[in-house]
Amino acid sequence: MMKDKKLTRTLLAFLALVIAGASAVAVLGGRGSKQSPGAGGEKLKPVAAKKIALPQFPGPAQPVVTGMHPDGDRAGKIDEVRKARMHPTPGSIRMLRSLIDTDKDTAVLSEAMNTLGILAQRGIDTEKTFTLLSRKALDKDFLSRGEALLISAMIGKDRALPVLSTIIRGGGGVDSQESAMLGWASRSLNMIASPASVPLIEKLISQTTSLDVRGPSYDALSRAGTPEAFSFLKQQAQTTTGKDQAFSVAALSRSKDPETGKWIEGAMEGGALSHEAIATLAMMPAAPELFGKVLTAGGLSPEKQLEMLKLIAPALQGNPNLQKLAMAVAPLVYSGDAKVQEEAIELVGKAGGKEVSAIIQPLLSSEDPAVRRDAFYSYLKFTSADDYKYLFDFLNDKNPETRRMAMFILGKFYGSSDRSALEQAAQSSDTFIRDRAKQYLSSLN
Repeated sequence: MMKDKKLTRTLLAFLALVIAGASAVAVLGGRGSKQSPGAGGEKLKPVAAKKIALPQFPGPAQPVVTGMHPDGDRAGKIDEVRKARMHPTPGSIRMLRSLIDTDKDTAVLSEAMNTLGILAQRGIDTEKTFTLLSRKALDKDFLSRGEALLISAMIGKDRALPVLSTIIRGGGGVDSQESAMLGWASRSLNMIASPASVPLIEKLISQTTSLDVRGPSYDALSRAGTPEAFSFLKQQAQTTTGKDQAFSVAALSRSKDPETGKWIEGAMEGGALSHEAIATLAMMPAAPELFGKVLTAGGLSPEKQLEMLKLIAPALQGNPNLQKLAMAVAPLVYSGDAKVQEEAIELVGKAGGKEVSAIIQPLLSSEDPAVRRDAFYSYLKFTSADDYKYLFDFLNDKNPETRRMAMFILGKFYGSSDRSALEQAAQSSDTFIRDRAKQYLSSLN
């Protein structure tokens, strides 16, 4: 069972990346031990039923036949396919091939191809399955060409490149401009992402303007990781704008070459990157180092610092780099520019941890009321039973929302040691503060 789960993970591992979306694609490895039919039609070892969860890609949908197929019950056929997945025999494998050759129901075709793909990953009829699916990927009349192409790429890796080349270049009677197939081709190349695939990926990028195709292709180049791949990405980053540039720069940021990192920093400082590219970079693993250097090195004006902080702020929610990114830009909480300081305090405050709280805490006693107020709202998440006394200092804040928020939060932590401070608050001219203080005192009595 563990072996079967491992094989299924391999086929599940391809995920479409969407950056406002750019995301990374990882292929989880592992092939199971090879099995082959025994002499005299001996049954193959049963394997647990698993289905490849093919990603849903944008672009024109492939034709779908709904309802029951006239030549048989859809549910019945799918049930037979799943039985073949659990108990593969030479006969059941021939049945799967026959379905792929003759059936017109895409639900049945998908199940049959998935099953053959799983068995091929186990070493069962791998070559025959690869050959069959490669042929179907080139067949314009086959209803599920895209799935056939992707599964053949999963199985064959670099051996699938000639088929992909035919589709991309328009040879062999295949219409290379068919947007749906170009989308499947880009994702198949993303699955392969080998040095040998780089020229073909570059060709695909050069002949289409579709971001649904170019985005995964940029990602594939970054994972191929060759100098030629990163050189092409740099060229694209220099000549594109908007989301297209965002995809290429995000892929380029995965380079380990220090010179590439310096080029990105220069492009950020020089204003050569689009707003979409800056926001996308904030989600990348290289973000803390890139933004830390650019924002705090002194090369940007306060206006540019503020603009960049505002661009990366929306990318912080759910950002795995949030803690490191917050620490990288933390020096800006002491900026001499009030607006930059305000934005930095808010950004840093979105991260958790003792390091962040230690940065903000001194600002709670700032002489600048606006800074104190910004620090107050950023520090609230760190308030605990061991550190809440500072809230009393804000009960007299000129901003009514701030002082009332402080009083409200105090309700979670006050104790008998706070009686004197609460008695003083009970004399406040603010009705909310006064009534709450009396309520808290009453509970102490």
